Amino acid sequence: MRQKIWKNFIFYIIYIIGFSIHLWSQEILNKGETYFVKNGDSLELLCHIKNVIKLTNDESISVAWSQGQDTGLIASDMDIQDESGRYDVSMDQDYYKLIIPSVTIADDKKTFVCTSYSEGAPYQITHNVFIGEPPTATIIGKEDKTIAEGEEFVLECQVSGIPLPKVQWLYEDKELPKGVETIENKLIFKKAKYQFAGNYKCIANNNIGNASVQSKINIVDASKAIELPIEMKEHVKIYDKSEQITSEFGKELNLSCKYTAYPEASVLWTFNGRPLDDMVNENITKIFAYQEEKYTFSVLNINTFQISNIGQYKCNVVNGKGGNESKIINVIPIIPQIDINVGCNTLYFETTFKGDIKKLRLYWKTPLSSNFSVIEIDKEDFSVLKQHSNGISGAVELSQYGITKNHLINFEAILESTEYGDFKSLKQVTSYIFDEKNPGKIGSSKEYLKCFDLDTEPSSGNRNYILLTKTFISALLFIAFGILM
Repeated sequence: MRQKIWKNFIFYIIYIIGFSIHLWSQEILNKGETYFVKNGDSLELLCHIKNVIKLTNDESISVAWSQGQDTGLIASDMDIQDESGRYDVSMDQDYYKLIIPSVTIADDKKTFVCTSYSEGAPYQITHNVFIGEPPTATIIGKEDKTIAEGEEFVLECQVSGIPLPKVQWLYEDKELPKGVETIENKLIFKKAKYQFAGNYKCIANNNIGNASVQSKINIVDASKAIELPIEMKEHVKIYDKSEQITSEFGKELNLSCKYTAYPEASVLWTFNGRPLDDMVNENITKIFAYQEEKYTFSVLNINTFQISNIGQYKCNVVNGKGGNESKIINVIPIIPQIDINVGCNTLYFETTFKGDIKKLRLYWKTPLSSNFSVIEIDKEDFSVLKQHSNGISGAVELSQYGITKNHLINFEAILESTEYGDFKSLKQVTSYIFDEKNPGKIGSSKEYLKCFDLDTEPSSGNRNYILLTKTFISALLFIAFGILM
């Protein structure tokens, strides 16, 4: 008995070890990464699974690449499911690879998921792909600057790029002199000295490349400061302190702040009261600056104007001498026009919107009703959907949606977009919705006859007369045919 128990125990241990090895064998050993690549570069995404070829050949596991968690299957094992032709897969002993021969804008800000399936719970890793931009570097204000000895001074290097570049400062291509400090992208001269004069280089680096810009600093005697031109005296001045800008959804938008300042000023942008750093996100690509004559322009670039970008932007310019001025920019959207028309049981719509439509919400009621009923219609159920240079047009068959038949119906519509919110039709329209097979009294109306290609429609009495006539003629023909036979 004791020997039998021992054998069962050993068998159980072997089973547990084997099951654990089986589960371990499908585990993904690497972690997800974030990739910044140039448009057109090739990219190889890795999924590290030990003995993946053997395991898939033995059908112990199945592996797959997909775009996002719930979007589209790209490949299952070695079979490409995506029909775009933009992807390929390969497999060696321990790696299952997704290959993108040429990264395009369609891959930007996308997630690619590798999943390993077996009898246990699936394992997954997610890679994020961004199309990067090489760095740019600009000195705020004039590149060559004159500072009075003993003054506090700030030299700022404005950088942009995806990902946001790191900044390094050099003095005459060497380390910075003692007494000159760095805070983020700025050089701080708390007390300018003659030995600080020279060339300062700002170098911006990211995964995509690097850029540099140089500024020559001249230090003059404090007694000569009165000889500096007016624009070099302590001040901050913003031009056009308020502005209202309209923009279409999906378009690029640049907000500009024009100013002069001495000493050099720093610029802080806020949106609805919150600071906007020079960061990469879905809406704001970069903040950059450029110089035209004595004026400096700070520009906030919104790559793709979305509903979340509507609001108040503030450009605040501050220098170290108490100068502080602001500009308010109110950004409002140009709401796309939507026209609807209903005829012959079909809703037709046309809009100036050029983005992606998700669905149409149709509101309907009889003239005597106080409340609208609503029907949600996905774009896959539109009978027609066309995109053209002026916007989008489409059509929806209404007879299948349970709208009261053979009555006048009031209609309104709202188009729901994927990214930019909802857009309402400009006006309410009224039309009949017919029961084609049982129109009743309305079957003799011009609207019904026009819709269903009928020139005339007999009355109910005439219908009976025509039916009897047809029956009588048919009987005569049948008798005549019998006599001839």
